[in-house]
Amino acid sequence: MMFVTLQKLTALTVIFCLFPNLTWGKETVTLCAEPIKVGFNDWAPYSWIDTSDNAVGLDVDMLTLIAANLGCEVDFIKMPVKRAHQMLKVGSLDMLMGASYTKDRNEYAYFSKSYRDEEIRLFVTADKASEITINQWQDIFNKKLTLLAPSYGWYGKDYLKSKAELIRQNLLVISPTTVQSVQMLAYGRGDILIGDAISLPYVANHSEDVAITPLALIVDSNKIHFMISKKAHHSELLEEIDQAISTLSNHGALARVVNKWQQISVAKTLKPCKEIIPSTGLDGAINITGHGSNSYVK
Repeated sequence: MMFVTLQKLTALTVIFCLFPNLTWGKETVTLCAEPIKVGFNDWAPYSWIDTSDNAVGLDVDMLTLIAANLGCEVDFIKMPVKRAHQMLKVGSLDMLMGASYTKDRNEYAYFSKSYRDEEIRLFVTADKASEITINQWQDIFNKKLTLLAPSYGWYGKDYLKSKAELIRQNLLVISPTTVQSVQMLAYGRGDILIGDAISLPYVANHSEDVAITPLALIVDSNKIHFMISKKAHHSELLEEIDQAISTLSNHGALARVVNKWQQISVAKTLKPCKEIIPSTGLDGAINITGHGSNSYVK
């Protein structure tokens, strides 16, 4: 288990440099007696560990900004997704980032206000952008297009409902990582790639040096929240975080974080997969095994 502690002074120095005109509402009163313990996993560009063993990414910046507004420190703790949710349930963790609301999760966690939006899109390589068009989900079947999908992720109701039929018609190729799915698209092993609208272009450009283009269809869209453990008795923290999200949104600070990560170039922090081994899964879909970065379950 890897612990990455961001000291308050360092965080504030960075944030004041990025947002010099922002007025802070929590300058003298500290809400948190101890650092907020936040679980996360590798999912560029939202969160991962850089070469200096620091937590970095869009969501990391978002939460660091919000915590600094409250006068709090944050301990970012890297761990698998399932373990993070279990620890949140029992109160061993205070928060998780990058979460979509579900009724099941609401049983053990409070949900903050939405701090960013998520879109699920279909992508093609840039050279195929004029050749492949999809205006509705059924076009995948009508045009017999092969869909590439990382195994770990939520891709909307249309994908869920039609997954079995995609498999039956040999139109679905599943791989365990986003990196490998991007590689498959580049190698012509599929026609279209499904995934997060920010993460996929980032991984394609900075890990594989592949230019990809989104198609017109928005497959799914979600509001993204912080999850706060109910066992940790942080209902007062929820209220303060919600207020900080509103304040920072009104000042445009959260939008500037998103813009920063759309432009930043940190290619050396991502290591592409070098080995691709196709196989047939038990469900009939083609599966790809190898090594690479896993995507985060929303």
